[in-house]
Amino acid sequence: MKLERFEIRFDNDRGVFVSGEHVKGEVVLKLTQPMKMRSIVIYFEGRAKAHWEVKHGRTKTDYRGNEGYIQHQIKLYGTGQASVEHPAGLHKYPFSLALQPTLPSSFEGRRGYVRYFCRATIDRPWKFDEHTKRPFTVIHHLDLNFISNASMPIEGEQEQTVESCCCSSGVVTGRLLLNKTGYVPGEPIVFTVDVYNKSDSNVERIELELRQIVTYTGFSDSIFSSGNPKQHTKLDQFDLLSHPCRIKQNMEEHINRGGIIPALPPSGLEGCGIIDIQYIIALKVHLGWNTLTIERGIIIGTIPLHQPQAVPGYTPALGPSVPSAPPTMDQPPPYCEPPPSYEESVFGRTEIRDENDDAHTSGLSAWAPSYPYYTWNPTSQTPGMPSGFLPPPGAPGAPITTQPTAPPPAYNQI
Repeated sequence: MKLERFEIRFDNDRGVFVSGEHVKGEVVLKLTQPMKMRSIVIYFEGRAKAHWEVKHGRTKTDYRGNEGYIQHQIKLYGTGQASVEHPAGLHKYPFSLALQPTLPSSFEGRRGYVRYFCRATIDRPWKFDEHTKRPFTVIHHLDLNFISNASMPIEGEQEQTVESCCCSSGVVTGRLLLNKTGYVPGEPIVFTVDVYNKSDSNVERIELELRQIVTYTGFSDSIFSSGNPKQHTKLDQFDLLSHPCRIKQNMEEHINRGGIIPALPPSGLEGCGIIDIQYIIALKVHLGWNTLTIERGIIIGTIPLHQPQAVPGYTPALGPSVPSAPPTMDQPPPYCEPPPSYEESVFGRTEIRDENDDAHTSGLSAWAPSYPYYTWNPTSQTPGMPSGFLPPPGAPGAPITTQPTAPPPAYNQI
């Protein structure tokens, strides 16, 4: 076989690039014998797609949304017209592509994606062309230092009247405090939960969830469509706390713990007009047939706040209050360095094969975008989180280890 190696390599081994910068790398070709070809080209594509369907009995309506960001080709060898004989041996063809600063971050979801890839092609006369394909991640930074409320603590308080079979049996009050509004993946979200039971029922479980809410926008393919865009929402959740308890009448419980924000795309997905991402922290207090729920929005960015932020203090008394930062509690120090690593999306990998790929396309594999991931180190002076805030792995409130029940599906039909 003449073609021994044909692959795309990036200067950045992880294939992660920032919008506004350059994608740089090389196409590596190794031939055991000379090969006739017209050219070697590399094609770049970036696009967003959304797709879902709504069933109506035996019929269904498809909704689709599309946006294109990159369509660019670079010729690396040959003219594309006359056939030439490429010499045998190992050859490397460098390439560079400037990325627009407005490109949205990469994202793979359950009803759509923002995806970037490049495909190198050997144009061979009278034979099947050879292709190799490789995806890459684009990060559109969301700097929390430019968001006015990112450093503000969050407080939520809610009363739930407990209903029994005949009449109400009292009130349960819950309160949630978060140390701030803006976080980055890898950062501890420090929370305080207070529950006061003034009812005849026992409080049985306290849960705290990080919820990702993705809204997709598309248009109907129906001839009866009004032409107006439709939206479809999907929710995924990650456990921060699952605390079984038994809070009896006239008793209370106070929890101060932390959980790690997993590798997730930034809020908003700026630059994309058909996919929007928002995050919510939800507290659920379960008692009998009743559930007290408090929901508050947070922001997940890619560049953390430069200054340390307050941690909400333990305040047993109910009533109007302002989240405070008592001097007795430690807090994460500021960041001075770029992120030490990138982590693959917590949703896992998905197949990226599409309608343009065939048996002569190599380089395909399950793939996931990677996001900046910051590590708080409790044993050194580098940015870190005091170990006292984080319980042992597996304990309630420990760093998030659970993932969605299923990875995003492939999008062969989108």
